[in-house]
Formats: sequence, structure tokens, C-alpha cells
Amino acid sequence: MCHFATLRILIVTVLASLAAGTPVSAAGQPAMRAVDEVPDTLEFITRPYDSFDTLAEPEEEPADEGHEWMRAPIGEGLLTDRDQWRGRPGGRFNNVTGFGSYNRADRLRLGVSYQMQVHEPMAPRLGARFEYAFGRDRALYGFQLEQPVVPPGRISIGASLVRRTDHHELHQVPDAENTVALLFGRQDYRDYWEREGIGGYVAWRVPDFSNVSVHLRRDEYRSLADRGATSWFHRGRILRVNPAIDDGEARTVALRLERVVHTTRHTHAGIYHWIEAEWAGRGLGGDFTYTRLLGDVRGVLRLSPATTLMLRAVAGHTPSGTLPAQKAFPVGGVDGLRAHAFAQYRGDQAVLLQAEYIIGLWKLRTGAFEGGLHAITFVDVGRAWSDPRHRWSVGGQEIQVDGGVGIAAAEDKLRIYFAKDLRRSGSDFVVSARLQRPF
Repeated sequence: MCHFATLRILIVTVLASLAAGTPVSAAGQPAMRAVDEVPDTLEFITRPYDSFDTLAEPEEEPADEGHEWMRAPIGEGLLTDRDQWRGRPGGRFNNVTGFGSYNRADRLRLGVSYQMQVHEPMAPRLGARFEYAFGRDRALYGFQLEQPVVPPGRISIGASLVRRTDHHELHQVPDAENTVALLFGRQDYRDYWEREGIGGYVAWRVPDFSNVSVHLRRDEYRSLADRGATSWFHRGRILRVNPAIDDGEARTVALRLERVVHTTRHTHAGIYHWIEAEWAGRGLGGDFTYTRLLGDVRGVLRLSPATTLMLRAVAGHTPSGTLPAQKAFPVGGVDGLRAHAFAQYRGDQAVLLQAEYIIGLWKLRTGAFEGGLHAITFVDVGRAWSDPRHRWSVGGQEIQVDGGVGIAAAEDKLRIYFAKDLRRSGSDFVVSARLQRPF
């Protein structure tokens, strides 16, 4: 039999290239994961239609297997959540990780990140990242230090210093997947700018509820020139230009609630969220004045060992002021409304509801990979718009509805979607390939 790692790479390459040739979108969202050497023998288990008992998971799992931590991919990403870190084996988390990406603003960007944490609840936590954008000869960095101040360590103070190539928090295609989309499908699913700033915060870890924090920041936003990109396939396709933003200094204070969720094969549900209220200008100074609210709440419900229901609700609201371009809410594309073009709708108000129902048909197991075939049905509902009176006037909007089906190699790995605009009769299917689930 062929080597499984080689076979997987070939499958990903072919599917990404094929998806790139469809009407509106292609190449989706890969979170590339290393595949170790595995045995040549594959265990293939057929899933019965009327019972899942034969596929029940073993009572005991090896440490750190079948466990998953889920969080909305928003924020600096310099420090792993403390609960997630404590779930790792061993008493110390002190690692160095290399990474890279390719996009139309930086072209090639390579970097290394470092984290230091220990089990002692009152010990400091440190995260650092250094990157170099070769396309614009620019060094990028990030540092975050957090110190618990009240035993048993639930209240902390922290500070961060960053200069990074940034993108909108609702553009959630990760670096590795976006790189594959650009190289194979000549699609870049993010818009970029540079953000450089400093900030401090106070955080309170409320058990079984959320991590509540207050942040005070000063950030300088700069537009990035479009430096183009080289793609291996579809070179004749026009690559979307990286747009300019509203350059300037933002001085902000924000109230943030964030919760990650730990799931295993035995858990039935998990709900996690990112909710932020941000105020800019007024007595703080800076070039922008606005009040901005953004909530992203997600849930995973295990209906049976073979069926999963995934839900997501996003709401954006601007009660006052004028949002700079980089803070406006985008809706459309592989991150939501999958039958619509990238960020087809933008504005200072937004709503997005998503649901996916996943059915496991059979499993394919090796020593390092568990997959098989999963069937997916999904629906996306939402839109972004602007309201001059700063009302969240969702009732007066023409809300868009997309739906479709998909297949997946595993619940959270390679998947192909066939999406259709359900409000337009006769609309074409839009095919997109993803290397991880979208939420």
C-alpha cells in the first residue's frame, strides 16, 4: 500500500486545485498538521446505520488523545489559555515553535514563537513571537507578560507590545490554510494592514463562566501595499487587491469576555465565546471615535458517537461614532455565507448565524490519524450593513441565506463544501475546500 502521509498530501493538493476552479470561491481553510511515519496497514471500520455501539470509544484514552480545546481564533495568540495549558502532560510548558505563511501583503513571512508557563498558580507567564516579512523587509514582533497578583492566581495584570501584520478578526482562515489557498487556488481570504502598539490589562478568571478582562491600548494602524503573489496554479486568475485602510492612531479601552472549552470523545457539549465592547477616542484621544460591540458565541453538541451539531452566532453593533475601515464588519465567503463572495457585505452592523450537522458514516484508522467519511449539511444566515442612526436594525435588512452539503475526511479535517444561495433560484453551487472545520 502507498505511504499514508504521501497519499494525504496528494489528496489535499488535488482537492485544493480542483476547488480553485469553481465559480466563486475555492481552496479553503487549511490548518496543516504534521503527519508522522505510520504503519502500512490501515484499519477500516464500517459504521452500521442503526447502531453506533460497535464504534463506541474505549473507556480509557491515552493521555492527551481525543482531547480538544476550542476557542474563537481572535486575539494576539501569544499565550495559551491557562486551563488549556494545564491540560497538557508534564509540569512545565516551555517551548519554541517555528511557523511561516505566504500572502499578498508580506509575501513570504517566517517566524518563531516562545511560551513559558509553570504549574505554580502565582508564577508569571511569558509569550513572545518574532517574524520577518521578506516581501517588505520588515521585522515583526510580539511580547506578552502576565503576572497573577491575588492568590490563588485568578486575578492577573499584564502588558503586551506588538508590531504585526494584522487582519479583521472575522477573517478566520489561519495562516497555513490561507497559504495553500493562495498557492494552489490564487485566492487570499484576508485583507491586511500593519498594527503597532502597546497595552496593559487586568484579567479575572471566573470559574465556569469566562475570563473577564479590561484592556487599555494605543495602536498605530498603517495600510500595506499590495505586493502581489506567485501562485503555482490558476496563474491567469486576477488576484484581489489588498485595500487601503484608515491610517491613524487608535486609543481604546475594551471590556472583554473569553471562554475556551475542553472537549473529549466522551463530552456531550461545549460552549465557548469571545465578547468585546470597545471604546475609542473621546477622553482617550487618538484619531478615531467610536463604540463597537462584537460577540462570537459557539457551541458543539455531541448528539451520539456518530453525530455532531455545531452552532455559531455572531453579532456586531456600533452604537455611536464612525468605524475606521479596518474595524467595519465583513460578512461573506468561506468564513460565513459560503455561497457569497469574500466580504460581500460590510458595515457597522452585522449578524451571522451558522449551523452544521455532521454524520459519521465510517472510520479509517492508522497509528497517527483517525478519519473516514463524514456527511455534512449546513446553513448560513446573515448580512452586514450600515445604519446612519446607529441602530441594530436587523429586522429591516434583506438577510441572506446559504445552505448546502459537504463531505469530510474527519470531523475536523479535510472537507469539501457545496454551497448554494437559497434566496436566488437557479443560483450555481459554490465549491470550497477546507482543511479544518470553519468554527
